[in-house]
Amino acid sequence: MVSAQDILRKEIIKKDSNDIFSQAVNLFDTTDAIIVTDHDKYQGMLLKRSLMEPTITLQTKLHTLLTHPPKLTPTTSLEEIACAMVENNIYTLPVLDKDTLLGIVTADDVIKKLTEQTLGMQPIKTVMCTTPLSVSPEETIGKVLHMFRQQHIQYLPIVDHTTVVGAITLSTLVKNILRGPSKIEGRDNFESEKRQKLDLPVKTIMQEQPLLLSPETSIKDVHSKMHQFELPGVLIGKENHLHGIVTHKEFLVPFAGFGKEETIAIQFHHRNSKVQGFDKEQAVELLRAEFLKNYEKFLVVGYLHVSLEQHKEIKQGLFRVVCEMKLSGKPGVFYATQEGYGPQQAMRNSYLAIEHQINKTKKT
Repeated sequence: MVSAQDILRKEIIKKDSNDIFSQAVNLFDTTDAIIVTDHDKYQGMLLKRSLMEPTITLQTKLHTLLTHPPKLTPTTSLEEIACAMVENNIYTLPVLDKDTLLGIVTADDVIKKLTEQTLGMQPIKTVMCTTPLSVSPEETIGKVLHMFRQQHIQYLPIVDHTTVVGAITLSTLVKNILRGPSKIEGRDNFESEKRQKLDLPVKTIMQEQPLLLSPETSIKDVHSKMHQFELPGVLIGKENHLHGIVTHKEFLVPFAGFGKEETIAIQFHHRNSKVQGFDKEQAVELLRAEFLKNYEKFLVVGYLHVSLEQHKEIKQGLFRVVCEMKLSGKPGVFYATQEGYGPQQAMRNSYLAIEHQINKTKKT
């Protein structure tokens, strides 16, 4: 059985936890994740998407941006790795032997191994997301940045009416917004220049004529193209009309065990661990028992993404928590942002808002 030790990458990029943002940003030209250490002891990871946080400055210390993804062992199976990546929406994971960092495993390496199996020859239409988000070429970069933050995406098609005219990646946003062509180093100038860029239309930085593959292309061949061109996703369609999109998540879900016992995969944002009182197992039990079990037949198959953010206000010993939920299934995508005191109340308020949307959809 193939496990983490068989696809381990020992060449890793590391930074010290006390380094500042300006010392790390250029490293993301060649990686999606950086290992952060304190005196060579593993502390966590800095993900490229963390650079989208609105409060970040050139002087931000890396330890304030840390993500703590699941830790793999050398014997973790490919299926378990796929499950951990999908559930946490993190596609580079550390491999440790007790407290010793051995290296990392990336989604590309997992997918390459998994698609050597029979499923790799099936058409990509069997796993692609058929309800992709998109924006017009005139949409502002600021709005696109907001979508990347809120929807936790890395690849977005640009559509003019019904025609695909471009695409934009998280890497492009990082390059153009956080660094761009200027050499300005002052904090005030950095913030001013960043604000100016956010008002520009996305067509000024989008990739024109993005790769668009047929829905009949095999899963293995689509991933091969994605890897060849170093893309975070691939658009699927015909004659410049978008049919769907595939990213690391869509490749991994069939191998992660979803669809066998549960039809809806639950994903939690990496920052949820910072919310007081949040327990992942309890959250899964709550969401499945009180919410998802009622809509599995309606949704058929899909994902529920949950993101929690804790605020300073306290009531009866519980912090105010804002919960963002995104539920995708065959009928479409449903969004809700609600708040409550404590993570359980915030999640309940959000899924009740989504239930209202689902019931309205059923009536139409």
